[in-house]
Amino acid sequence: MTTASVLSKEKIVSLSELQKNPGKMLDAPIVRIVKNGKEIGIFMNKEEFEDFVEEHLPLKGTFRDELETAIKQSKKGEGAPLKSLI
Repeated sequence: MTTASVLSKEKIVSLSELQKNPGKMLDAPIVRIVKNGKEIGIFMNKEEFEDFVEEHLPLKGTFRDELETAIKQSKKGEGAPLKSLI
């Protein structure tokens, strides 16, 4: 899936909408979550996340190493806070 096609399917939802009906609100490849008009988070479905990782694995240095470690931990069911890597 190309970046343009993913962004065309992107959805913006408020935190209160998400809390009321998460299943319906998280039905897009990428969902931007806003609170009081400010973006507070992004939900990315598994396929989009894997595509993102594949595109960014060629990155050099610590970021790539930390990202690979976080992915391995995630696959093992261990929590790895990815937001701390960005």
